[in-house]
Amino acid sequence: MEPVFLYPSVSAKLVMSKRMEVIANNLANADTDGFKKDFPVFGSVTSPFSKISSMGQSEDGTGGTSVIPIPTFAMLSELTINFKQGSIKTTDAPLDMAIEGKGFFQVQAPSGIRYTRNGSFTLSNEGVLVNKHGLPVLGIGGPITLPNGIVNVDDTGRISVKEGKSGTPTEIDTLALVDIADPSLLQKTGDDLFVLMEGEATPIIEGDGRVRQGALEGSNVDPVQEMVAMIFAIRQYEAAQKAIQTAEEIDVNKVNKVGKLEQ
Repeated sequence: MEPVFLYPSVSAKLVMSKRMEVIANNLANADTDGFKKDFPVFGSVTSPFSKISSMGQSEDGTGGTSVIPIPTFAMLSELTINFKQGSIKTTDAPLDMAIEGKGFFQVQAPSGIRYTRNGSFTLSNEGVLVNKHGLPVLGIGGPITLPNGIVNVDDTGRISVKEGKSGTPTEIDTLALVDIADPSLLQKTGDDLFVLMEGEATPIIEGDGRVRQGALEGSNVDPVQEMVAMIFAIRQYEAAQKAIQTAEEIDVNKVNKVGKLEQ
């Protein structure tokens, strides 16, 4: 089989397989709070051993010309994260928090600070505010420890607690909300967390991000769009498979014709 037909079709199948894998992961997390969908960016590359001559013909590595077109291979350029905000849903749980606008919560992981938009928090046995995986949520003063009482969080992230409905609120800490100037520098580490690959996070500018207590940000995955994208990817995969089958049939016909001539 001619490589000029085989390799581009195989590369197309590989990138469509990757695209379907990404879409499947997005769909699986359509109901995951704070999830940000992935988006694969594809490109193409021509054979490094071929080039276009001034006459529009293809040349091989020795400078010889050929009427065979230069093979183009599909490839995955990068996997980007879509940071568009998801819809805000009310839960009325006092430790659930959502960010409207810019910003990330910070949590303390064993390997360093991680960032998240998932504000589904709870208290540990020691009264420390933690995410659903048990990692401490950071305030300006470090991990936040809350005493017993009614918790109130204002839109700037300031946390206060009062004993009973008639008690006097005591300010505990303020959520250490940060902004990432270039979100493309964030990389997923699993469990709705991100790590900043380079640079530094900066404190959120008041007004850029607003905290809503008793609410959670949902996933930004649109299941309908993802299903449409999956159907397209499947059709592209099938087209590449058909091209390979057609090339195989051409080879078989060539072999049969050679056999008849030799008889």
